Amino acid sequence: MKLAVTGLGLVTSVGNGVVGTCTALRAGLSQPRPLPAFTVEDEPGEAIPVTGFPAAPFADGFFQTGAWVRLASGAFDDLRDTAAMPPPTDTPFWHRTGLLVLAPLIDEARFGWSLQTLPGALETFYLRPLVSLMDVPLRGEKTRALALGHCGLAAALQQADAMLTSRDVDRVLVLAADSYVDPESLAWLAYHRRLKSPRRQVGLMPGEAGAAILLERPVTARARGSASAVQVEAVALSGPPEAGATLAQLGRALAESIQRVLPAPSPRFQGDLYLDLNGEAWRAQAWGHAQVLLADALDIPHCRVLHIASSLGETGTASAPVSLAAAAWGFFRGHATGAHTLLSSLSEAGQPAAVLLTRGEGEFTD
Repeated sequence: MKLAVTGLGLVTSVGNGVVGTCTALRAGLSQPRPLPAFTVEDEPGEAIPVTGFPAAPFADGFFQTGAWVRLASGAFDDLRDTAAMPPPTDTPFWHRTGLLVLAPLIDEARFGWSLQTLPGALETFYLRPLVSLMDVPLRGEKTRALALGHCGLAAALQQADAMLTSRDVDRVLVLAADSYVDPESLAWLAYHRRLKSPRRQVGLMPGEAGAAILLERPVTARARGSASAVQVEAVALSGPPEAGATLAQLGRALAESIQRVLPAPSPRFQGDLYLDLNGEAWRAQAWGHAQVLLADALDIPHCRVLHIASSLGETGTASAPVSLAAAAWGFFRGHATGAHTLLSSLSEAGQPAAVLLTRGEGEFTD
């Protein structure tokens, strides 16, 4: 697999743009804020707002699919500006562009609806409103919605590769969005004892983000004169685990997905390693099991381990795309620690994925 990333856009709690966000992530900045819509107990009889990382004021007042549309469209606007995309009047360009939109895993307890009861909900309430806001002439048969959560990027990269191979399109846009800062998601997290609070130190801090990625074949990007600071070299996406899988089994599946993307034969991997650790014990324990199994494949002492949740909170579906953007920024700015960067994801259902990136053939517009 060879995919050139020729455009990026972001909307996060630390910046409404890829340049500002990646600069803030590099500096280790964060902007936590109280979320007044949901309170947690501090001292007995005293309630305080939970702390999170909203993309304020950009996404204020939006929740669920409305927030996803707002965040994803904002990320697309950023990509269109920074990548110097052609105007909507360039119909041939946009008719040859595919679109994959990424959504969270649809849990009825979190959202109040499911894809079993509303099978067309993603298209009706997310994909179509998003395409309408984008205001470019995309062809409907070349647009799809995927609800895979943290593993959505890996699935989108595989599908983009297939779309480009079939020559149905010349490029593929991937738009991802997720938000955990609405009252319903916060109540769901609290019910499942996943939310960090003064009385619960082990847990996640909710965030939200939107991300946009433009993918092309390297030869197509060169012909179009498009810059690419990063390329996708390999992708692994395993199936969901069996019901009742142990953390050791999740760790083994995660390790196997990482091993599948590493070049072989080669020395142990050295470079940047992006993990979706978010403060939850089960993720840390699964990674601990995987790390033991990867001792011969990863040179951990010579890897820089990064997790964007420390700056942005839990961004779910957007976490891997944001990590990809941060990795591209590392190659562009010259502070990546190796020739390759590795992204590892584990969905809330325990499904593992891995993506291997390498330096591209150009630079982004600064």
